[in-house]
Amino acid sequence: MKQTKAVKCTFVLKKIKITMKKKIYNITLLILRKIVDPLLLKNRNKVVLYSSTGVLDANLECVKAYLYFYYPNIKVVVLKGKIKNNSQKIICFLYTFFTSYYVIVDHAIPRFITNNKREIYNVWHGIPLKTIRHFDQKRFTGGFLDFESQNLTGLVCSSPLDKGVMAACFNVPTSKCILSGLPRADLLESNGLEWFTDHQEQELIKDLNGRKLISWMPTYRGTWEELNEITAFSYEEEVLMSEFLKRNNAVLGVRPHKFSKLQPLLLLEENNLLVNLEKYMITNTLLKHTQVLITDYSSVWLDYSLISKNICLYLFDAQEYDDERGMIYPLEEVVTGEISYDFTQLLFSLNKMIEIDSTQKIQPSKLFFKYNDACNTKRFVEHMLNKNT
Repeated sequence: MKQTKAVKCTFVLKKIKITMKKKIYNITLLILRKIVDPLLLKNRNKVVLYSSTGVLDANLECVKAYLYFYYPNIKVVVLKGKIKNNSQKIICFLYTFFTSYYVIVDHAIPRFITNNKREIYNVWHGIPLKTIRHFDQKRFTGGFLDFESQNLTGLVCSSPLDKGVMAACFNVPTSKCILSGLPRADLLESNGLEWFTDHQEQELIKDLNGRKLISWMPTYRGTWEELNEITAFSYEEEVLMSEFLKRNNAVLGVRPHKFSKLQPLLLLEENNLLVNLEKYMITNTLLKHTQVLITDYSSVWLDYSLISKNICLYLFDAQEYDDERGMIYPLEEVVTGEISYDFTQLLFSLNKMIEIDSTQKIQPSKLFFKYNDACNTKRFVEHMLNKNT
């Protein structure tokens, strides 16, 4: 009995400690954004690029490269979340934020700053197909959603339809939505860009060694914290996939979402038919060299649809996933490509698409893309800077 009381007491004390830490943390954030941040002068020639996930996404990489190339007088600072630092580095980290007039994020705004005396832009990470933010409130606190809505100066969008959807998802007026197109779409330009070089591209070409790339890029399941394994192929299906790849001088390139992991594909690996694409930082470089894209509910196929129709949506767990996450658009009506609900259908689509010339010119969907001219980054940067000249 005494032991039970002691355990309960320990649990209560731990809970009180956690609550106190959270209160102190929130009070500290409030002091920083309400008192410290407004006191410091903002430098209009300094831009902070911030990744809350710790990995700079392709949109931010494009903005960084463009600013370096065309605006050498502007100081560009890259900062990342989820990195442990000592006290001195934390102070430098905060000071850099507090003295920057421009802050560009790819997901979330740091809670210790506001758009008071500065501008905060979100380049997001893609055109959303799944419900996000205010359309998916069970995944976020009201405080987080309200803070984001109140402190956004501008939000990048890809088309008039996307503009309306993003305004609703982020609960901001459409006047804050910048119809520039996603910066990362510029990377699909077949002739390359004067201002951007992906130094991993030659490594990819060497890895492929003349073989066709079939890319498997699914989204995650569950929450970002769970790191769930995605199991899409049985052993028998792996055998059939091996035969298909050998027959067509192709390899399966696997790139899991950063919030998930994929099943081992040992047979493909043993037969040198598997390429791990995780080491390549820029997804759109991979898409440039992809013959057929296999994905599911990820918006990666929208990027790929700018250059190819060889898209297979493999919805092997459609019922289960539909119960977990809602979709903004009915995939059957908007997809460029084909939908498969089992491996037999997927293999049929693959056999058909492997022979299609992936370099032929196509007309991207007007629903999702206003521009296809490799000038998205230019439009966004000029909007941001010209707004203040």
